[in-house]
Amino acid sequence: MGMTCGACVHRVENALRGIRGVSGVIVDLMTESALVSSEDHEIRSDALIGAVRSAGYDAEIATTAADLLDRFGDDVQQQEQRRRQRRALVVAMALALPIVLLEYLPPALAGPGSHGHAIVWLVQIVLLVLLAVSPAGAPILLGGLRALRHRTGNMDLLISMGVAVAFVSSLYGILAARQHEFIHLHAAAMILALVCLGRYLELRAKGRASAAMAALAKRTPRTALVRRDGQFVSVPVEQITVGDIISVPEHATIPTDGLVLEGAAAVDESLMTGEPLPLHHQAGEAVLGGTLVTEGMLLMRATAVGSRSALGRIVQLVARAQTSRTRMQRLADQVAAVFTPIVIIAAAIVFAGWLVIGGSDALASAARAAVAVLVVACPCALGLATPTVVLVASGLAALRGILVRDAGMLEAMGQIDLVVWDKTGTLTSGKPLVRAIVPVTASGERLVLETAAGAEQFSSHPLARAIVARARRDGIALAEPTAFESAPGSGVTATLDGNQVVVGGPAFLRSKGVDTAPLDSLIAGAAEHDTIAAVALNGKAMGIIALTDSIRPSSAAAVRRLRDLAVESEMVTGDQRQSAQAVAEQVGIGRVLAAVDPAGKVSRIEELRRQGRRVAMVGDGVNDAAALAAADVGIAFASGADVAAETAGINLVGSMPHLVADAVELARAGLRVIRQNLFWAFFYNVIMIPLAAIGRLPPAVAAGAMMVSSLTVVLNALRLPQAARWQGSQGANA
Repeated sequence: MGMTCGACVHRVENALRGIRGVSGVIVDLMTESALVSSEDHEIRSDALIGAVRSAGYDAEIATTAADLLDRFGDDVQQQEQRRRQRRALVVAMALALPIVLLEYLPPALAGPGSHGHAIVWLVQIVLLVLLAVSPAGAPILLGGLRALRHRTGNMDLLISMGVAVAFVSSLYGILAARQHEFIHLHAAAMILALVCLGRYLELRAKGRASAAMAALAKRTPRTALVRRDGQFVSVPVEQITVGDIISVPEHATIPTDGLVLEGAAAVDESLMTGEPLPLHHQAGEAVLGGTLVTEGMLLMRATAVGSRSALGRIVQLVARAQTSRTRMQRLADQVAAVFTPIVIIAAAIVFAGWLVIGGSDALASAARAAVAVLVVACPCALGLATPTVVLVASGLAALRGILVRDAGMLEAMGQIDLVVWDKTGTLTSGKPLVRAIVPVTASGERLVLETAAGAEQFSSHPLARAIVARARRDGIALAEPTAFESAPGSGVTATLDGNQVVVGGPAFLRSKGVDTAPLDSLIAGAAEHDTIAAVALNGKAMGIIALTDSIRPSSAAAVRRLRDLAVESEMVTGDQRQSAQAVAEQVGIGRVLAAVDPAGKVSRIEELRRQGRRVAMVGDGVNDAAALAAADVGIAFASGADVAAETAGINLVGSMPHLVADAVELARAGLRVIRQNLFWAFFYNVIMIPLAAIGRLPPAVAAGAMMVSSLTVVLNALRLPQAARWQGSQGANA
C-alpha cells in the first residue's frame, strides 16, 4: 500500500469507511493490509481499490487469508523488496556523501574567493537534485506530495517539508544572503540518505519479525496431485473439491483434510498437534492438511477443503489476528492521526519564535530548527510500536499451536488472574474407556450396555463415544433411536423400540423422575477416578457404566506454571464430585465445582467476573461454548477440523494444557514489550522535539534520531521469544 506511519493507517481507514455498505475497517501498518467487513451489502473490489488510491496509496485484493500469508512466504517477493531498498540506499549514499564532504571541504581547497564556493554549491545542488529524482529520494518526495494533495499528514510529508525548507533556505543563502549559515544542502541530503538507511534496516527487521508467519505460509501447499480422468495431475489446491482422490508422496505436504484409502506413512503433525514425533497413518484413518509426510506415501480422499479444512481455519485465524488491534494500538493510532498537523504547527511556531528572538543569524537558525522539528517528530515509531509485537506474537503462537482470534484477545490474556478448567477432554485426555458395567440385577450387564449405547449413538460427548465404541467392540447390534434429545453436559434421552431411555449423571436421571436409590451402592463401589453414567429404562434404574479417563501428561505442569505466574486455577465440571475431586488433587487444583450444567458454568464465570476477577475459561469448545463466550478469554481445546470454535478467543491445537501457560506468558511478555515501545515512542518525541526546537539538534542528526526510534521498536519486538521465557516443551513432558 505504501503506508509509512500511523497517520497513513488513519487516512486509509477513513477512505474505506466512506464506501457505502462498509460496516467495519481495520488497517494494519506492519502487514500493510486492510480487513473490510460488510453486514448486508456486496462491496465491489474496484470500489475498495479506488478508495485506497484516492487516499494516495495503492492496493490489490487478497481474495483469501492465504493470500496475505503469501506475502510472508514468498521469498522471491521479499528478496525483490530488499533488493530495491538496497539499491535505493546505495544510490542515496553515493550521492549524499559527496554533498557532505563538499560541505566540510577546507576553504583553501574550495578555490579562491567566492567563485570556488559557488562551484562547490553548484555541485552540491546538482547532486541533491539527482538524489531527489533518484529511486532513493523520489518515492519519499512523491509520497509527501500525494499526502499534501490529499490533505493528509504522514511521515513522507514531514520529511519532504524538511527537505524543502532546507533546500529553499540554501537557495536563499546562495543567491540572496550569500551567507553560509543559511545553507543546509548537506542536511537535506543526509535526511534522505538516513531515511533510506532506516527503511532498509527496518525492512530487514520486519523480515525477522515475520519469520514465524513465513514458516506458517510455507506449510500451506499450493498444488496437489489429484486424480483426473484416471490419471494424477498437478492442480492448484484451490481447485480441490470434497471427494477428490489425492496422492501424497514422501516429503510432500498433505494439501487438505482427508481419509486415507491406501498406503501407510509417518506424518509430522507438529504444526497441528504439537506432537514432536511423526505419527503412523494407514488406510481408514483421518489426516490433516498442512501436515508433512516424512516417510511412505498415501492415497487419500478429500473430506474438507479450503477454509473448512484445519489448515484453512488456522490461516484465517492468524490473518485475522494480524489485522486486529489492541486497545493501546487504537489509542496510538488516534494520536498518530493528529500528530502530523501538530508537528507542522509546532515547526511554524519554532520558526516564528526564532525570528522573534532575533540575532544576527535569526533567519538561518529559525530555518535550521524548523527543519529539525519536522524531521525528528515523524510518527513512524508510534505506528510500529504495537503492530510489530502483534505480528511477532501471533506468528510465534501459531507455530506453537496457539491460535489467537484477534489482538484484543492477546491483550486480555495478558491480564487474567484466574483460569477455570473443564475436566473431560481438557485436563483429561477426553478419550475415556469403559472400565466396568454394573447392573442393578446380576444378569443384566449386556442389556445395560446395549441400552445405553443405543441411546448415545447421536451424541458427540466423549463419554457417549466411549460407550458406543465398547458396544460395537463387543459385537452388539444397536437399534437406532426414533427420538433423541441431548442436554449438553448432563445426558441424553431417547426412544428405543418404543422404550424411554435416560443416560447421564444421577442428578440428570432424578430430574427425569427416575429413582436413583438402587444405584447408590453401585456408585459408592466405583473406583475413585471413575466417571459414572447411570442408565434408566422406562423410568427405572438399570445400572451404571463406570468410565475412566487418563489425565493429560502436562495438566499438572500447566497448573503449577500458572500458579508461579500468580494465576489461580479452578475446576468447574459436569462430572460427579468424586471423579472431579480425584483429578483435581492429581493436577493441583484446590477449588472444584462438580455436577455443574452448562448454565451453571456460565453463572459461575459471571459471578467471578462480578468479583473483579479476570477469567479465562478452558473447555472443549462444544459443551462449554456458552461458558467460553462468558469469560474474558475463552480457550477452546481443539484438534483437526474442530480447530477454531467461534465462541473461543484462543484455540489450542493439539489440546495440550501447558499451552495455556504458554499463552499467558506470551501475552504478558507481549504487553510488556508494547508498553515499552509506546513509552519509547512518546519519550523520544518528548525529548527530541524540544532539543530540535532550541537548536541543539541539527537536521541531519534529527534524521538519524528518527531512524533509530523506528528501529528501536522493531528490534524490541524481536526480543519477544526471549521475553516470554516459554517452557512449553518442558511442560509437555512433565
